[in-house]
Amino acid sequence: MTSPAARGRRARRMVLLPILAVLVAGVLAAGAFLGGFHQAPPSEPESLGRGAEVDQGRMRTKFLDAVVRAGGHDGIGVSDKRYLEIVLDVTNQSDRTISSYTMDTALPTVLADGKAIKPKDPSQGLGPRYVVSAPGHAYSQLHPGVPAKVIIVFELRENEPAPKSVRIAAATYEWRETFFSQTHEWIRVMAPKPPSVQDAAEEGSHPDEPLIIAEVDMPVRSEAA
Repeated sequence: MTSPAARGRRARRMVLLPILAVLVAGVLAAGAFLGGFHQAPPSEPESLGRGAEVDQGRMRTKFLDAVVRAGGHDGIGVSDKRYLEIVLDVTNQSDRTISSYTMDTALPTVLADGKAIKPKDPSQGLGPRYVVSAPGHAYSQLHPGVPAKVIIVFELRENEPAPKSVRIAAATYEWRETFFSQTHEWIRVMAPKPPSVQDAAEEGSHPDEPLIIAEVDMPVRSEAA
């Protein structure tokens, strides 16, 4: 015959188990909401070249061209200035329309001749812009399942030499449940940032960075004005 004390302990265990399950589920969901569970970065991102196509989860991106030319075409810039244009073919693989500026987080780093060309001070106004290009005009939406020509546009300063090459880093997204809304969203995958000498000397946590799955190198050609 079971004693009252044993029945009490069993009842408490039965109550605690569902509570623990709820707590674990909450922690898992919160992890997804705050950027998702981190993945260990691969030893090296895949090295690709012009014409490569990368499946980034939320979108599929083909890297077509890199060119320096005068503006004033297809709604890009003005004719008396020069621009570096990185030409992509992007297919939105989600089920909703997204802004072309989503590519800013999908391609977090752009280097020209080994140097970052996203300006630290946005007030400089030199870019990048993310333009969905069609003959004669430009717009800023990527519709589900529809391939679109996306151009990343950087304005070159007067007398600034054209770069010889560019390298674009491609991040990746995963379809995960968010914590507060209890719905699913495309969330960019993050990875631990390799510690620098300064990081090693400082206490506390250090920021993560996007998981880069591919780096695409393309030569830059120039078109006469």
